[in-house]
Amino acid sequence: MTAPEDRLIIKLPTEVPDMGTDPLPIEPYISADFFEKERTQVFAKAWLNVGRVDEIPNVGDYLVKRIEVLNATILVVRGKDNEIRAFHNICVHRGMQVTAAGCEKGNAQGFMCGFHAWVYDLEGKLTHVPGKEYFPDTDFDGLQMPPVTLEIWKGFIFINDQEKPKKGLVEYLGGLGDDLRGYPFETFNHIARYRANVNVNWKTFIDAFHEAYHVAEVHKNTIPDGCNSPDNPNAVPSSARIYPPHHAVSVPLNSAYVPTPAAALAWKFGASFAPGDMVDLEGLNPSGDDNWWFDINTLFPNFFIDVGPGWYFTYHFWPVSVDETHWEMNIYQLEAKTAAEKIAQEHTKVLLRDILYEDLSTMEQTHQSMKSRKLDSMIVGEMEIAVRHQLYEVMQWVDGKGCME
Repeated sequence: MTAPEDRLIIKLPTEVPDMGTDPLPIEPYISADFFEKERTQVFAKAWLNVGRVDEIPNVGDYLVKRIEVLNATILVVRGKDNEIRAFHNICVHRGMQVTAAGCEKGNAQGFMCGFHAWVYDLEGKLTHVPGKEYFPDTDFDGLQMPPVTLEIWKGFIFINDQEKPKKGLVEYLGGLGDDLRGYPFETFNHIARYRANVNVNWKTFIDAFHEAYHVAEVHKNTIPDGCNSPDNPNAVPSSARIYPPHHAVSVPLNSAYVPTPAAALAWKFGASFAPGDMVDLEGLNPSGDDNWWFDINTLFPNFFIDVGPGWYFTYHFWPVSVDETHWEMNIYQLEAKTAAEKIAQEHTKVLLRDILYEDLSTMEQTHQSMKSRKLDSMIVGEMEIAVRHQLYEVMQWVDGKGCME
C-alpha cells in the first residue's frame, strides 16, 4: 500500500540500518528464555549508567546499586585520591555484602563486612582480618573487593560487567555522545527523583518513552497540544538520528501552543518543562529542526538523557525479570538563583509527575495483553522508528551481532 503523498517526512540525517517494515514479534517481550539471553548478551556486555559524579562529591562518598539483571550489587566510591571506582559489594571471605542492607548511599572511611568484620579501604583493598593467624595458608597481599570496570563521561558514571570491554565508553557512545558533548550538564541541579517497580517487560516500558504518537491520547489531561498541532496531529518526530546501538528522536513543538496559566507563570520566573521560551544551550537540536521542543536520547540498552531548553531528565529501565522492571527518573534544571526560579522548578516537578502517572497507567495492561498470546506481532509505524530500532538492536545483540562482540 502506497503511503499518502502529503504525509510528514521525518528528517534522517544519519544512516539508517535496514530494519524492515514488518510487524514486530511479541515473543521477545514475554519470553523468559529470551530474557535470559538478554541478561548475558546485552546487559553483561553493554556500558550501563549507574549515576553521576555529583552524587558522590566528597572523599568517602559512595553509591550502592542493585542490578538484578546482572545478579549483582555494585559499590561506587570516591577514594582518598579523589578517584571514583566501582566494586562488587562482596567480602572476599564468605561473600557477605560490605554495606548495610538497604543502604543506597553514604559516606565512610572504609567498609566492614557485617558477618566477620573484615575491613576494606576506600580503594577496595582488604586492610584488616580478625583472627588472621587462623588463616596460615592464605596470602592476603593484594586481596580486594572484586573490581568493576568504570568510566566517566560528562559526569555520568558508567560500569561494564566485562573486565576488558571491546569498546571504551567514548567509542561506545559514538555519534550520540558527540551530539551531547557540548551540553552543560555540570551547570544543572538535581531537583527530583521518581521511582516505580512495574509489572512490565523493560522493552515495553522503554517503547512508551521514545515516541510522541501517544501524547494526544495518553496525555490529554496534561500536555495534549504540546507537540500535536493541526499540521502535525500525530506528533511525527521532526528528526531522528541513529548511531547504532543508540538513537535519538527530536520531539516537535506545536507552534500554536497556548500555555496554561500555571505554565505561563512558571516561564515568567524561569524555565519549565512546558513549552516556553527557548534557552540557547550547546548540544540541543543537533538536526537544526524548526518547531523543536526537546531531544529524546536513548543510550542502549536502558538509559535515556532527554535534553531541553533549561532542563534535562534521565530514565533508567532496570530489568528485574521478564515481567518486571525497576524504573527511575531524575530531573535536573539550570541552577535556581532566586525564589521565583525555584517556583518554576516546582512547576516542572509537578507537571512531569502528572505526565508520568499517565504514562505508567498503560504499562501493565499492555504487558498483560501481550502475555495472552492472542497477538504474535505488533504493528509499528514510521513515526515509531525508535521502537523498531530498539528491538532491532536487542535482536542483534542476542544473536551475537552487537557492537561489543
